[in-house]
Parts: sequence; structure tokens; C-alpha cells
Amino acid sequence: MSVTTYPATPALPVRATTVSRALKAEWTKLRTLPSTWRTAAFAMTFSIGAGAVLVISQADQWATMTASQHRTFDATSCSLFGVMIAAVLLGSLAVRSVTAEYASGMIRSTFAAMPARRLVLAGKAATVAAFAFPVALISNFVAFEIGQRIFAGKHLQVSLDHPGVLGAIFFGAVAVSLIAVMGVGLGGVIRHTAGATTAMAVVIVGGVTFGQLLPAGMRGYLPGTAIQAAVTVHRSPGILAPGTAIVVLGIYAAITLAAASVRAAHRDA
Repeated sequence: MSVTTYPATPALPVRATTVSRALKAEWTKLRTLPSTWRTAAFAMTFSIGAGAVLVISQADQWATMTASQHRTFDATSCSLFGVMIAAVLLGSLAVRSVTAEYASGMIRSTFAAMPARRLVLAGKAATVAAFAFPVALISNFVAFEIGQRIFAGKHLQVSLDHPGVLGAIFFGAVAVSLIAVMGVGLGGVIRHTAGATTAMAVVIVGGVTFGQLLPAGMRGYLPGTAIQAAVTVHRSPGILAPGTAIVVLGIYAAITLAAASVRAAHRDA
């Protein structure tokens, strides 16, 4: 009697399987936390609301603006002002994805199940960034549409097909995702929720405020100013091009994540 044999199903490479496991584990932890969805809701609500408030203020002040202010007026960036708030809130979520495990001691179980500590942090960064991107993108689209409807009363609106608008909406979401990666890095370096969240806020909001004391050439490379540049259509002196701003934020994200990886690899949890 002959025996029928079937070709064995090729196994996935060990590295690919490990990466898949890390991503699946981090996504499970992120999506099952109620605070994740609350933070996403807050980020969308406050970012859209902040943009609407600034648009109303700018529309009301239009008649008193100077000719120079009229020439440099950017209806798109006004509508997308709330991207800064989304960055802070979703960046704080990224911080908590790391610091909460250190606070509870769960990080020991995580590292025991996945000894490749750098891979764990990379998985957290990829998962939170992937979560933050659609949240920010939807917020940007809604904020833009609301803002332009308000500006329409003063005939200041622009449309989605206006040069640079779609790029600003997209780059704004990318900027928020990179800030989320930075949040994972800060959380891994500082390992305390309050300290890392405060550092995140200072880097983004404080950098914009105190950056005014720096020369224009340096100011544009601060994280908060780079976020603003990512959603800017009409550039002014000291403001980076959107693509350059994304590269700058990517460098900050890479540096903080690398620092967290080094600490995780050489220091006990």
C-alpha cells in the first residue's frame, strides 16, 4: 500500500515570527486598556475644538490685521492648530504604554516572555504610532472642514485641492505618530509617568514658547515648531518645509527610542 506524502508547509523565519509575536502582544495590551480609547476620544475632541476656536478668533480679527498679516495668512494651519494638542495627548498615551508596565512590575513578565528588550520597545513604538496616525488623520480632516466652513463667512476658505493642503493634513498625522514614538522613548528612559509626561509637554509646548528666545534658524528645529511646520502651507522665515520638519521629528524619535533601548538592554527592569 502506497503512502501519500504532502510537502511540508514552510515555516516562517524565526525573526519574522518573533516580530509578529511582539507586535501582536503590544497591540493586545494597547487596545484592551480603556484609557487608550478615552485618550483617542479626547485627542480628537480637543484638537478639533482648539482648531475651531483659533479659526473663530482669526476670522474675527481679520478686519484689524495688517496687509502683511493678510499676505501671510494660512487658513490651513489655523484649522490644524489642534495637531499640537493631539501630539501631546497621544504622546502621553505612548509614555504610559511603557511607564505603566514599569510601575506595575509587568515589564518583568514582558521581558521574560520576550527577552529581546529592544524588540519590545520597537513593538510598542510601532503599535502606538500606528494607532496615533489614523486618529490624528481623521481629526485633521474634520478640523480642516470645520475651519473652512467658518472661514467661508469671511471668504477666507481654501479647499482640499488647494496646493499644500492635503500634504499638511497628512504630514500633521505623521508628525503626531513620530511624537508617539518619542513618547515611547521618553517613557523608556525616564520610566515614571509624571516625569516622562511632563518632559513630553515641555518639549512640545514649552519648546514653542521658549523657542522664541532662540535665533530663527535654530527655533525651527525644535520639536514643537517642527510640528507646526508640518501643517504649514504658507511658510514664513524660520519655518521648515513640511518634509524637512518630518525628517527632524523622525530624528528626535529615533534618538529617544535608541536611548530607551540602550537603557533597557543594560539596566534591570
